[in-house]
Amino acid sequence: MERKLLAIVAADMVGFSRLVENNEIEILKRQKKHFIEIIKPTVDKYTGRIIKTTGDGFLATFESSMSAVESSLIIQSKINELESMFNNDERIWYRFGINIGDVVIDEDDIFGNSVNIASRLESIADPGGISITHDIFKNIKNLEIDEIEYIGDQYLKNISQKIEVYKILVNGNKKNLSSNSDVLTESDQEIRYCSSKDNTIIAYAKVGNGPPLLKAPNFMSSLEHDWRSPIWKHMYRFLAEKHTLVRFDQRGNGSSELDPSEISFDSFVDDMEAVVNNSKIEKFPILGVSQGCAVSIAYAIKNPDKVSHLILFGGFARGKGQRNDPEYDSKSKMEQTMILSGWEDENPAFRQFFTTSMIPEGSKEQMDSFNKIMKITTSAKNAAKITNANDQINVTEILSKLTVPTIIFHCTDDARVPISEGKFLAANIENSKFVPIKSKNHILLETEEGWNLFKEEMRNFLEK
Repeated sequence: MERKLLAIVAADMVGFSRLVENNEIEILKRQKKHFIEIIKPTVDKYTGRIIKTTGDGFLATFESSMSAVESSLIIQSKINELESMFNNDERIWYRFGINIGDVVIDEDDIFGNSVNIASRLESIADPGGISITHDIFKNIKNLEIDEIEYIGDQYLKNISQKIEVYKILVNGNKKNLSSNSDVLTESDQEIRYCSSKDNTIIAYAKVGNGPPLLKAPNFMSSLEHDWRSPIWKHMYRFLAEKHTLVRFDQRGNGSSELDPSEISFDSFVDDMEAVVNNSKIEKFPILGVSQGCAVSIAYAIKNPDKVSHLILFGGFARGKGQRNDPEYDSKSKMEQTMILSGWEDENPAFRQFFTTSMIPEGSKEQMDSFNKIMKITTSAKNAAKITNANDQINVTEILSKLTVPTIIFHCTDDARVPISEGKFLAANIENSKFVPIKSKNHILLETEEGWNLFKEEMRNFLEK
């Protein structure tokens, strides 16, 4: 092993899983063309070294910051131009992160915190763009670059200290396009990280244009993978039609910290506060789904000047452990055992059981997608902790304090949360509107008749 000062470039394809799922042969063929005709020759020209390729990107090192940035600018510009003929939901974008520092070289691989920072830095770059650290910026001041934007100190996933970051806006990158496709994907969102009250790192994203709308997280979410899910993508595209949608992964889920010190209702509310403060949004409606409704209510009562409207779907004020069910303890013990033993199993039998309670009227494609997202987003240990925390939610005593205009949606035959819980919310939130939707599902699917009713009611509610 040896230690050496190097510039590190980490690159990653945006939405690789969705793209490959939609058209595997075509995407892999184009990816190979990028590597052979653009990436490898450019890295070689600037005397760089490709350490390894991953399924959706690569890691390279350079002797200088100038070489790392110059080569990255050329690669991104050429790929942006080459891919410009494709529609938004078919187009390949890369994100680049560049850092400089000591690395440990062990045979054909590199290790160290400097490598980790570069890898995490690419996740907050614009699609088709580049993020760099302050150390890189100091070393490239003589390089002619059209536009560099300072975005300040940023939290990065699994990096303990804040990192000072600049964005290089490359010709043809996502942010510089004069018009975007009507079909939003994960490539349209801007991902950032913030620190909650207990220093847990929370990932959040912004997408769309217009006044802000905050979506509270629900059990199992992924800022990236939700965009290829037939369960959620229609919802996010609708919410971002006329708003800047801000949403975040719950602690223990998706891109947020996966091993937080605490998983509790109070910490969920703290996380929402951290996202609002970091994203600097003011006076916004909140959409809460399932347990996200109680989190939204608690936040709105604590911050009445910030919240304009509450939209609650499939929610409850009382978790399962707070509804005076004499069989709760035995049911809860059984569910915890099933989660811990079956959540991560290759056999999807338990996940299918859970999925059926969420979307009993879902298609095979929708159920298969839900099965996959469960395993992707969180661990069995976290799933058990989150389930237990949700079961003990009780915001009954504060409902009368809510002064924000509120609309409550609930499916008539919800198999996960009974409609009686939605009616309980409506009875205890003054001047709220209750809208029943005919369905057995806990999550409203695009294929249901109630989807159009939800959109119409929500639009009318926000316009008032």
